Amino acid sequence: MQNYFFHFLTFFITGLAVNLTPCVYPMLIVTVSLFKPPEGQQHSRLLSSFGKALIYVLGMAVMYSSLGVFAAMTGALFGGILQNKLVVITVAVLMFGLALSMFGVFQLRIPSGLLQKLERLRKIKFFGLFLSGMFVGVFAASCIGPPVLALLTSVADRGDLLFGFMSFFIFSLGLGFPYLILGTFSGLLKKIPKAGSWLMWVEHAFGVILLGFSLYYFVIAVNSEFVKWVPAVTLILGGLYLGFFERSGNEKPLFVRLKWVAGSASLIFGISIIASILTPKASLAWEAYTSDKVVLAATKKQPVVIDFYADWCITCHELENFVFTNPAVIKELKKFVRLRVDATDMMAPAVQEAVEQYRVFGLPMIVFLDENGQEAEDARVAGYLPPAEFLKSLGLVLNEE
Repeated sequence: MQNYFFHFLTFFITGLAVNLTPCVYPMLIVTVSLFKPPEGQQHSRLLSSFGKALIYVLGMAVMYSSLGVFAAMTGALFGGILQNKLVVITVAVLMFGLALSMFGVFQLRIPSGLLQKLERLRKIKFFGLFLSGMFVGVFAASCIGPPVLALLTSVADRGDLLFGFMSFFIFSLGLGFPYLILGTFSGLLKKIPKAGSWLMWVEHAFGVILLGFSLYYFVIAVNSEFVKWVPAVTLILGGLYLGFFERSGNEKPLFVRLKWVAGSASLIFGISIIASILTPKASLAWEAYTSDKVVLAATKKQPVVIDFYADWCITCHELENFVFTNPAVIKELKKFVRLRVDATDMMAPAVQEAVEQYRVFGLPMIVFLDENGQEAEDARVAGYLPPAEFLKSLGLVLNEE
C-alpha cells in the first residue's frame, strides 16, 4: 500500500473538500449539536462528545468503505464494459451531466418521504447517530454524489478489494474529520467562517473536476493518444474560470485574492504539464506479451518486465507519460525484456490467462521476473510510482543477478 500514498491523500483531501460544499457546510453546526452531552454531564463533556462524533464518523466509514469494496469487486466488469466505445461515451455524458448539477443547471433530489424517515433515526441515541452517519450522503446527495461517483471509477480501475476499502475508508475520515474536531471542541464552531457565496465557488471547482473526467472518457472513446493532454487542458481552462471569471464571493476582496492564487497555481501547473509533453523525450519499445517470450528470456538469463495496462486506465497513462519517459528509468528498463499485456479487453482469453497466472487484481500492474523466470515479488509495482521510487523496484531485480 506504500505505492498509493498520494492516491490516499487525494481521497482524504476530497473528503475534507466536500464539507465545503453548499449542501454539507451549513449542516455542520446542526449535526455537531447532536454530539453535545446531556445537561448535568458537563464534567464528561469532551469524552461524551468525542464518542458520539466517533460513532457518527464510523457510520460514514461503513457506508463509504462498502462502496469502495463494491467498486473494486466490479473492477473486471468495469474494464470489460469500457472496451465498448458507446459505453465509454455514455460514461462521459454521465460525468458531464453530474458536472452540470454542480453548476446548478439542475439538482439531484431525494424523495422528501425518505428524508423524513432518515431524519427520525437521529432520535435513536447512539444507534441513530451511527445510521445518520451512514446516510449523510443521502441528505447531501447533490453535492457528495458526483465526487463520489468520480472517485469510484478510479477504484474500479484497480479491482483490488483492500485498495477499494482503504480508499473510501480514508475518504470517510476526511469527510468526518471536521465532525470529530468540532464535535469534541464545540467552542471552535464560533471561529469557522459563516456560510456564504464562497461555497458556490467550491461547488463549481468540483464541477470543473467532473468536466475533466468527462473529457477524459470522451477522449478515450475517440483517440486515447490525446489522453495526456486532458489534465493540462482541465487545469488551464479550470484555472482561468475559477480564478478570474467565476464571480462567487467577489464582494470579499480577500476571497478574490485567494481565487487569483488558486487560478494562477492551476494555470502554472497546467502549462508545466504542456511543457513536459512538448519536450522531446526518448521512448521505450514494448513487445506484446506471450508466454513463449518469457521462456526464451529465462533461457537467455535475461530479466523480464511485464506491464499490464488498458486504454481506459487513468494511472496507466500517467506511467506511460511521466515514468516510462524518464531517462534514468529508460536506461534501466533497457536491461530487461519488455513485454506488455493490453488488458483493454479484459474478457479476452489471452488476457485472462496472463492475469490469472500473475495474480493481477488491478491496473496498472507491473511484474518483474529475474533471470531465472521467477517473479521478484518485492519489486512488483501496483499503481503509480514516481520515477525515483520506480527505480528502486528495478534495482531489487537487477541486484539479484
